[in-house]
Amino acid sequence: MIVYMPTIYPDELVYSWFCRYYVHSGCFSHKMALQELYCKKSDYLSKEFIGNLNNEVREQISEIYSLDKLILDHTMYPQYARFIPLAEKKEALYRLGHDSCDIHYLFPVLPRNDGERYLRFCPLCVKEDREMYGEAYWHRKHQIRNMCICTKHKCRLMESSVPAKSEQSFTFCPAENYTYDREVVFERDLSVIQYMEYLASVFDSAMDFENDIPISSILYDGMSRTKYLKPSGRSRYTKMLTDDMGEFYGSMGICSVASVYQIQKVLLENLYDFSVVCQIAFYLGMRAEELTASALTKEQIQQEQDSHYMRNTVPVDWELLDRETAPVLEMVVKGVYDGTANENGRPERVSERMVYREMNLLGHQLENMPRCKAVFEKYTESYPESWARKIIWAYRKLEEEGKPFYWTDIRRISGVKKKNLQKIVPYLISHTNADTVNRIMELGIVDNE
Repeated sequence: MIVYMPTIYPDELVYSWFCRYYVHSGCFSHKMALQELYCKKSDYLSKEFIGNLNNEVREQISEIYSLDKLILDHTMYPQYARFIPLAEKKEALYRLGHDSCDIHYLFPVLPRNDGERYLRFCPLCVKEDREMYGEAYWHRKHQIRNMCICTKHKCRLMESSVPAKSEQSFTFCPAENYTYDREVVFERDLSVIQYMEYLASVFDSAMDFENDIPISSILYDGMSRTKYLKPSGRSRYTKMLTDDMGEFYGSMGICSVASVYQIQKVLLENLYDFSVVCQIAFYLGMRAEELTASALTKEQIQQEQDSHYMRNTVPVDWELLDRETAPVLEMVVKGVYDGTANENGRPERVSERMVYREMNLLGHQLENMPRCKAVFEKYTESYPESWARKIIWAYRKLEEEGKPFYWTDIRRISGVKKKNLQKIVPYLISHTNADTVNRIMELGIVDNE
């Protein structure tokens, strides 16, 4: 039972709040605090959301703060849910507060790029927080994808040593212990400052739970005032837009610039990524309010929806699409294959169905894209080989923790069923050394337990 919960600070991540609870509660260990907060031993700390809290804690917290308000004001929900369809937005809000679910089933979550892999902080905010509250804390807006400055102080954000992904994290890392004095570097580029303020403004805007206006329609309206939409409204000059955006954002030093593939998916209502949408809208000169409180009429929405017929009638430049999509696909499938794109860090099998879904293709269209097909084949493997990689990953992960473990622990986090154990043995040696294979087998993988 939680006896004391500290007051949550403005724009503080729930994860940061729980870290301060761990510090102030007198818990003797991380494990003790985790058991007080969460349902199961396998539950891990969510850096961006709330996590699988036990019912007692959930009820105690709801008496202090509304769970919906906690999610809206103290998690990264506004980033991931901002542009998804209304029904999915409402479902995600409910499930984050009441269910245990993988966020990848609720939101489109792209792999992290360099500069986004660790929790970030502003050295001046840290100083102010310590003067005002006696301790530092993790700010939400500092963790927005592509956010590189503190919009309050106009200085560059610093990376901590705390991974931004949850990845089976069972350790509380309070900002007070992981932020440090660094030379403050102020941003001088006005365009960078304006874009970062734009991201923060969209992020902070109230969520609209009444209107269901597709983000593709909102961006279509913004394009209609530019050279990137043909006067007839039937053709979007996506390649020109991508090239111009690349030149505009390329010098800003942001973590990732939207690709033609991502831009196409957003404009055709197949992707809702916060960073991609904001890059398009800011470059087109759209006000933040146009994204967050659109006043489009039904007729304007229908006009954009009618323009989608072009997806099925205009010949596809397969060579261009293949050339521009292959690097993006490589990044996505590699992240799935090695686990860096997965919330729990576990490597997964790259399936053809997944590739078609990510590329928004119909059956057999991959045959028209040799570069993309080569990327897929590079990561293609049988189920037994995929299971072998999961077993090795689980073994190494448990070994790094430095505690005694058994085959049942490997089975639990790898997800490989006992009936499949015999099939994976021939593949183990392909992905690790003989000594590791022997140590794994000694734990009873090939035994009948």
